[in-house]
Amino acid sequence: MSEHEEQAFPLDASSQGGVLVGVDFSDDSKAAVIWGCRQAETTGQALVLLHVVHDPASDPGFYLSRTNREMQPLQDIAEHMMADFLSELRDEHPDLEALDRAVIHLVPGLPANRMIEVAQLLDAALIVIGSRGRSSISSILLGSVADRVVRVSTRPVVVVKSENSKSHKKERKKELKRQKKEQKRLKKLLGLKGTKDPGNEESNG
Repeated sequence: MSEHEEQAFPLDASSQGGVLVGVDFSDDSKAAVIWGCRQAETTGQALVLLHVVHDPASDPGFYLSRTNREMQPLQDIAEHMMADFLSELRDEHPDLEALDRAVIHLVPGLPANRMIEVAQLLDAALIVIGSRGRSSISSILLGSVADRVVRVSTRPVVVVKSENSKSHKKERKKELKRQKKEQKRLKKLLGLKGTKDPGNEESNG
């Protein structure tokens, strides 16, 4: 039996039917937790934070490179990282009351698979996950965790993107450039070349 199979998942009645949020300590993950907190506070549902402990191929040595506790098990390092992550969130968003009542789970395995399995075990009403997480992949497509969860999960999934992430800012800049180019092309097709952009005109009302 593998290590993953030997470790029992501690079921808690307070976790049932709640909002399950995947946490990997990234900016997108932080945005997902904030969104999940708002949802839990609005609906009165439980907030469950899940971190899947694994050493990703896209970022080998992820845990060890972020601690001076080289001899500790990854699970222990992950617990310290989760505590620091939540402490930072509380400092930045003291209004997130749901965060203080959150049920926290750290389990080993593959992130996408574990997220879906835990959602089923807890009968989660909703899964919330960051769009890109720690992966260096430039799109949520190409087999990323978020993409797999969206495709495979039978439960509603909300994918959240942080405006503070470098990848988001880069994509936003690229998108604005594309929109500007497309707008010029459309103006020419519509015979509006040289006219002002209605979206930039200030209301006189």
